[in-house]
Amino acid sequence: MQLRPNQIAAQLKKPLPPTVVLAGEEPLLIQETLDELRAAARAQGYSERVSLSVEPGFRWQQVFDECASMSLFASRRVIEVHMPKGVNGHRRGKGEDGGEAESGGKSEDGAKALAQLAEKPSPDNLLVVVAGELDKRARESSWFTALDAKGYSVYAWPVKPEELVAWIEQRAGALKLKLEPEAARLLAERTEGNLLACAQDLAKLALLFPDTPVDAEALLQAVADSARYEAFDLVDKLLTGDALAAVRSLGRLREEGVSPLELVGALSYALRNWAAVNAAFARSRDAGSALAQAKLFGARAKPYEAMLRRGARYSPAAGLILLARVDQAVKTGREPAAWEDLLTLVLAASGAAPPAARAA
Repeated sequence: MQLRPNQIAAQLKKPLPPTVVLAGEEPLLIQETLDELRAAARAQGYSERVSLSVEPGFRWQQVFDECASMSLFASRRVIEVHMPKGVNGHRRGKGEDGGEAESGGKSEDGAKALAQLAEKPSPDNLLVVVAGELDKRARESSWFTALDAKGYSVYAWPVKPEELVAWIEQRAGALKLKLEPEAARLLAERTEGNLLACAQDLAKLALLFPDTPVDAEALLQAVADSARYEAFDLVDKLLTGDALAAVRSLGRLREEGVSPLELVGALSYALRNWAAVNAAFARSRDAGSALAQAKLFGARAKPYEAMLRRGARYSPAAGLILLARVDQAVKTGREPAAWEDLLTLVLAASGAAPPAARAA
């Protein structure tokens, strides 16, 4: 049975199955689900936990040995198998025969081992396989389906941008944090693509404002000291046309070791908003109406209002194409090229260079 993280609580009230798979693309949700599972296991009498990590030199026989051995201290045990580098847990390299090999053993060994463990699970053990992102082929593989059939699997899909505000409001409610709608939208804008950062900010706000509603201005003041917000300072400077400050901000982020991918989320969100404002303004020719139609209010609207006032002619669509190039450059090991494209975007979008400079 395949579940999402928000569905696990109901399952944990029932007797635990012999096998559980936790995987996905949101490390925060995977870890929180694992914590919930551990707590439920303790409550159901699993008083010992064994953790194995699939790393170079790992032998899958270790998992069989742990599942077969009896504990001197506990009758029921949780056996966790962590595969931090994916379903196979290894990076490919060249074997002695010149063919592809795994740094910690053949990938098929792991797949066979997990499938065999699912065939005859121990009634006294809970086998938990924890992995990262799995592609469709891996989620339909024999080992995954076998483990899922004996128990269930939980896959943490990324929280989509259009779902993030609702996620924030739900989490704020659980923390008894009174977050006003504009503040929730602002936090979503400034943490899109970084769920852990978002959760940390909510926890911080819950401590700072235990009984006070939090509006957008209060949120900005409370989290302004966070280094990652420099990316959104860059966006604000770009929108307002402060090219010199924007270029300095970009250089500072690079010096601090920030990955270009960390800027892609903030910039793409701003460019999408920019496109929405442009489209609305073309219809109404009224800045206030255009900002409202784009659902930009208060502090969030000010940079876009400045963008309209300065008559910015940059095409947001061109910026999004450039950000796709940035993403591809980083993923293919060409980070210097990614920074060059980011600089091109900042100069053109802030009005310091004409859009045609992008081809230079």
